[in-house]
Amino acid sequence: MDNAIARRTNRITCDEEERLKYGYKLITHFRYAQDKKEIATITANDGTELLRLTYGETADVWRINQGLTRSQEKGFKLDRTSGEWVSNESDRSTEAVDTNVHLMVKDTSNILIIEPLNLPESDTGAFIITLQYTLERAIGTLYKLENDELASERVAKGKYLLFWEAAEGGAGVLSQILEDRTSFQKLAREALDICHFLEPKDSCAQACYQCLLSYRNQFDHPSLNRHLISGFLRQLQDSQVNVEQDNQSGEEHYRWLLEQTDPNSEFERVVLKAIYEQGIKLPDSAQELIPEANCKPDFIYKKARIAIFCDGSVHDSPEQQQRDHLKRENLHDCGYEFIELNYRQNWRAQLEQLRSLL
Repeated sequence: MDNAIARRTNRITCDEEERLKYGYKLITHFRYAQDKKEIATITANDGTELLRLTYGETADVWRINQGLTRSQEKGFKLDRTSGEWVSNESDRSTEAVDTNVHLMVKDTSNILIIEPLNLPESDTGAFIITLQYTLERAIGTLYKLENDELASERVAKGKYLLFWEAAEGGAGVLSQILEDRTSFQKLAREALDICHFLEPKDSCAQACYQCLLSYRNQFDHPSLNRHLISGFLRQLQDSQVNVEQDNQSGEEHYRWLLEQTDPNSEFERVVLKAIYEQGIKLPDSAQELIPEANCKPDFIYKKARIAIFCDGSVHDSPEQQQRDHLKRENLHDCGYEFIELNYRQNWRAQLEQLRSLL
């Protein structure tokens, strides 16, 4: 509605307080951005798959308000003539009043879908609800987030957990979870501490306001039970994040990078082949100029801001080495890390350094 206005109020009425108490029927929809979707599996030491993750960078997220939870009617009523919202209890019925109006906001956020695997046969719903708020608290604690920087919701009839970075601009923590193979080990330790398993709290039977209860999840309080997930958290303590590679797109990207390499540098292609065969993430581009540094690395990882230089025999002369040094220092001043691979040295061992940086 392009002719609507709104203004902030400093006080609310008792009616509005009552509406906030009972809450609204909110649903969330999302769509992944093209080529910005990653899939990973959390696997225990014995090979048991515990969780399946799907990460989407800069995904479209829609939040839709379908009306009050306690109302029998769907949506809201709007008088198109006056532009005023009409109470659902009102008996005003004119042709100018639109019923079943839903309110929607759209945002662009990083999202993470978590699918719990090997669910318990009993109390499945309570297990997923408890896991949702435990992970939300653990992520916020581990990555030092404010309460409003991360949000979560159960989707697909409660089978999946959706997490998204709710703060403006996002904190970038969801991508870090996939980048760190031991992230869920750290999250599990935080969760065990939050749920009083490391330091027992006798006064907490199933959940309390020091662990899982909060004003925002009050409707889920009857289902929260920290004891349901204790065994699962201990399995996560000895787990690893395994990011799945899209073989088809990876092969296509590898071939594209080969075409972008310097035709006179066979060493570049040897290095690229080694990166590909060792399962290290492929660079984003090859021979791309970075204008602010007036430098063209052989390969670039844009998000990680890492540049790779493959120094073949043409770089042996002192004059060329001096020019290389100046350009690479400029690149470093622009916030890039760089790795120099020299054909006469043990450059393959340096690829492990690249793997750890990524």
